[in-house]
Amino acid sequence: MANTDQYLTQIADRLFQLKEDEVYELVRNALDRGLEPLDIINKGLTPGMTAVGEEFEANRYYLPELLLCAEIFRASVDMVRPRLKQKAIEKKGTVVLGTIQQDIHDIGKNIVKLMFELDGLEVHDLGIDVLCARFLEEQARTGAEIVAASAMITSTVPGLKQLVDLVREKAPGTAVMIGGAPVSAAIASAYGADGTAPDCISAVKVAQSLVSKVRSSRR
Repeated sequence: MANTDQYLTQIADRLFQLKEDEVYELVRNALDRGLEPLDIINKGLTPGMTAVGEEFEANRYYLPELLLCAEIFRASVDMVRPRLKQKAIEKKGTVVLGTIQQDIHDIGKNIVKLMFELDGLEVHDLGIDVLCARFLEEQARTGAEIVAASAMITSTVPGLKQLVDLVREKAPGTAVMIGGAPVSAAIASAYGADGTAPDCISAVKVAQSLVSKVRSSRR
């Protein structure tokens, strides 16, 4: 176990250092060694991506570094994806996802989308700068248990409150998750959202719980 954890830490470190070729080699070797694919993502790639995001927020990394990290992350996950067990991608629920109107940041959203999909959630990604009404249209079309939206800049956060209110009015019984760097648990509670999470791993657990509650209420 110690060797496995050390290997996963190396993946995280090389991703943080943006050493693209070394990350790919480590991921390939991890797969060849028989490491659990979800561990490679959750305990190797995701911590590295999270650390880069923290550096970006602290103005120690800049947009080019952030974009490069996201590309290495996505390419690495594509390497891992074929090895995922079928049980890991069995459909468990449906989520409508997007970045709230007037916000064009999507790296965090894309990571959450990936983690949702790996856990078996079907994600309908509306992209960036999404009007509240569009979330509702897609929820009505898909019957999604969860509407999830993110905001990365303070000025767009109030749009999340508008979305929560609209879902409550137009799609009662549907859960709402909100997130993004400026969104605290206190803000989510004040807005009346059903859930938020400080990271993508926690977001999966919150989504699992919300899907279960919504399905129980719809029976």
